[in-house]
Amino acid sequence: MSHTEIVIRGAREHNLRNIDLRLPRNRLICMTGVSGSGKSSLAFDTLYAEGQRRYVESLSSYARQFLGQMPRPEVDSITGIAPSISIQQKTAGRNPRSTVGTMTEVYDYLRVLFARVGTGHCPRCWREITAQTTEQIVGHLLQIPAKTRYLVLAPLVQQQKGEYRDLFEDLLKQGYLRARVDGQVASLSDDLRLDRQMRHNIEVVVDRLSGGTTSRSRVTEAVEQALRLSGGSLIAAVPSEAGPAKNRAERDSTEGEGSSPEFVDRLFSSQYACTHCGLSFEPPSPQLFSFNSPLGMCLECNGLGMRHDFLLDLLIPDEKKSLNKGAVELLGAVTKMGRWKKHIFKGVAEAIETDRGLAEGSVLKTPWKDLPEAARELLLYGLGERHITFSWRYSGGVWKH
Repeated sequence: MSHTEIVIRGAREHNLRNIDLRLPRNRLICMTGVSGSGKSSLAFDTLYAEGQRRYVESLSSYARQFLGQMPRPEVDSITGIAPSISIQQKTAGRNPRSTVGTMTEVYDYLRVLFARVGTGHCPRCWREITAQTTEQIVGHLLQIPAKTRYLVLAPLVQQQKGEYRDLFEDLLKQGYLRARVDGQVASLSDDLRLDRQMRHNIEVVVDRLSGGTTSRSRVTEAVEQALRLSGGSLIAAVPSEAGPAKNRAERDSTEGEGSSPEFVDRLFSSQYACTHCGLSFEPPSPQLFSFNSPLGMCLECNGLGMRHDFLLDLLIPDEKKSLNKGAVELLGAVTKMGRWKKHIFKGVAEAIETDRGLAEGSVLKTPWKDLPEAARELLLYGLGERHITFSWRYSGGVWKH
């Protein structure tokens, strides 16, 4: 008998009438027919049911007690069948984050599989990532230039929602005085109030050290304490002027004390590091493999798999026009807008003129093709984190907002 076929003889499940059938294996097969012709009876109630039943019977009696065993379908014989998987038919959702993997929950198991069983490799030398010893971490910290003050932090919360009042109180009782909350160092004795609906990063300040002057024993004590608190990782926040960081997993941050110099974070891990290149990484977690989590999603598309963009030629079809005359066809002419909307455009234009040293009123009056490239970039993509003050003039005076 051929092992390339599934042979069905005498299928009588539901409205099937003693049918015989041969189906090729390893092929995509589509079953069609009018309603009531037996498509579901053949695919789900016969093929799937028998494949699942045989698979469960092959397991131990201990494992079978946790799995529901399906009844034997009404059929004389089925040969060549393998363990089967059935994807339940449901009403299609319009959530852009829903995929076949998420709806069938296969994706959740795959994320756990990769996080727990997967072996990481260094992106620089491709060697296997292994644990980093305490002595190796101490050796890296002792190489920080002399008289460079840095913080040893123990990461406790990463991109999680909550207020964390109990955590702050517990840390204070243990004798810790400071913590870095969302990039800002704050005193634990202050009344720290966090928005429980926002995601936060919290690292407790284990010690404040100085390169070249701190004893090895104190550095070792700080490292051991940080690793114990965080469960295997620590962050050294080092001033950026101390030289280029050797760690790939570094991110810009601000200390929040004194003059607030720029710091870079060097991540060290006793569980996940490349000892050859000196790079440390966060241990893999299921969230790291999720496109719905801030830890795993693409920063360009936010995990949606597509990015909305615009075509400049369609947005501004006639570059000879100025903004006042309707260069951006979608918005229309600024001069024909209402007072409130017009004053917002004027405020943005004035901010760009001040930023780029342009003549007053030139941004709105100059044809688009004659505007400086820098001014066009600011109009299209914004001024970043800069705040703009708008002036609303009315009979009672000027209101700035």
